[in-house]
Amino acid sequence: MKVHRGQGPWPAANTESVVFGWMPKRLEHVEPSERQGMARWLLEHVSGKTRGTRIAEDMRWTESQLDKLAVLAERLNAGEPLQYVLGEAWFDGLHLQVSPAVLIPRPESEELVAEMAQRIQRDGAGVRALDWCTGSGCMALALKARLPGVDVHGFDVSAEAIEVARLNAQRCGLVVRFGVMDLFLASLPERPFDMVMSNPPYIPHGERDSMHARVTEHEPEMALFVSDEDPLTFYRAMVRWCESGGLKVGGWIGMECHTRRASDVASLLVSSGSWKHVEILEDLQGLPRHVVARRSLP
Repeated sequence: MKVHRGQGPWPAANTESVVFGWMPKRLEHVEPSERQGMARWLLEHVSGKTRGTRIAEDMRWTESQLDKLAVLAERLNAGEPLQYVLGEAWFDGLHLQVSPAVLIPRPESEELVAEMAQRIQRDGAGVRALDWCTGSGCMALALKARLPGVDVHGFDVSAEAIEVARLNAQRCGLVVRFGVMDLFLASLPERPFDMVMSNPPYIPHGERDSMHARVTEHEPEMALFVSDEDPLTFYRAMVRWCESGGLKVGGWIGMECHTRRASDVASLLVSSGSWKHVEILEDLQGLPRHVVARRSLP
């Protein structure tokens, strides 16, 4: 197996101060505003130590560490997302594994988990919750970490994604039941869930050209895009599944949405006549991002 080696230019010395100044310069094809931050992540990742610890120990970088830094910088310069380069991401305090098989976890999804945790916390013990389109398992695992007593499940159509999710459950020491299931072909559970949440694909293909290449060329297309003809296709399927018995009467649903489609998703729930307390929640940027509702009798 051929080992990929890094290429120069190399730092003039292997001291912390010199390497710390060298690393951002190696990221010449990364946006200038992001170079310093990415360099800090790479240095901490490869050394396994914080900047403060490296200074206190008067660390000297080894040849193999410098070689690894050069290889990682090359991948970032080629446009690969930092999280895939490192193979890890943080989500709601959890240190997760990520790969190109799953979307990179984003802060907006943390907000939905926090909101849904508050809703079902009032319902007491014995609560069952489901995360559709779970991907890396980030939302399901974050919910379990917040509410250890809840029986949490996560489904995704991608077997590769579910493998990552299961590895993350082991990594975090959390018990979540992950399984491969297609939302559009899904059978109903023997016992309805008390809560369903999801961050489904919702970006119309027509918007692809306006997005950053770091996203469109590296993150899984099936987890991002939907047809221009029916951008609400996943929401329709999820609502049908819930109304058919997937979610109990009185149970909560929470869905992350395209900011230009949140009102359409809310209207979908209102028009069905089987939901109450339909709310559009804004994210930390003040944008309409999530739709939350409670199932009622039609």
